[in-house]
Amino acid sequence: MKKNYSGERLTVAIQLKRQPPKWIYNTLLTIVVFILVIYSFSGTVISADRLNNFWPSLRVMIKGFLNPNLKFLFGLDDASIPYLTLQTLAIAFAGTLIAAIFALPIGFLSARNVTGKASKIGEIILIAIRTFPEIILALILIRIFGIGALTGTLTIGIHSVGMLGKLFAESIENMDRGPIEALDAVGANIWQKIRYGIFPQVLPDFLSITLYRFDINVRSATILGVVSAGGLGTPLIFATREWDWPTLSSILIAIIIMVVSVDIISSKLREKLV
Repeated sequence: MKKNYSGERLTVAIQLKRQPPKWIYNTLLTIVVFILVIYSFSGTVISADRLNNFWPSLRVMIKGFLNPNLKFLFGLDDASIPYLTLQTLAIAFAGTLIAAIFALPIGFLSARNVTGKASKIGEIILIAIRTFPEIILALILIRIFGIGALTGTLTIGIHSVGMLGKLFAESIENMDRGPIEALDAVGANIWQKIRYGIFPQVLPDFLSITLYRFDINVRSATILGVVSAGGLGTPLIFATREWDWPTLSSILIAIIIMVVSVDIISSKLREKLV
């Protein structure tokens, strides 16, 4: 047991008693947080009338969700859920494919162990692409290509290059250097190193990363519909604005089934690759 300079034995109880009291600090902090929370409600539009209308509105919402628009959900025309779901998946797939194609050379360019100092050029390109959020990029492309699925596909394709190129470059930098050194020893050029030394090592990682990005793009394709870039997002925002709860319920059912199905399938595929 430790002793202080006066020879007194120091127990746990004595040490706790000698600590400065924290209840004053904790009390003041609680009061300040409580005041800030109360102040944050001062700028809201919460009123007694809104609170009185909350439960009736909630009942209408729940009733609408429990009675989805089955004609819209199982329709066969080009304005129904099945067609819009396929369009959303097509936008995500095509956008991911475009991104993977363009991210491949940029990833090699950004890998320091492949291009050396020139990798800074690739890093700057990837940073510039990742600077723009998807919604902002979609709004810019709508001015060029108009409203429709093409805009959503190009938005996802361009925006996904930033993430895929960065992860591709990291995968290349973390690979085994042995095959590259062996190819150097026999005088192989840069293309032969990529073909026989780099690509066979990183291909499974590239496919796994691309599948993961496809998962993300399925959700992004739905969100981009909010700015009329095709897919399920366009009727989603219209149903929300009009408080059309049965239609909104049908769209949410389709989104949940689509996202869960894609996530399960891609997870199984990634397990086979990694």
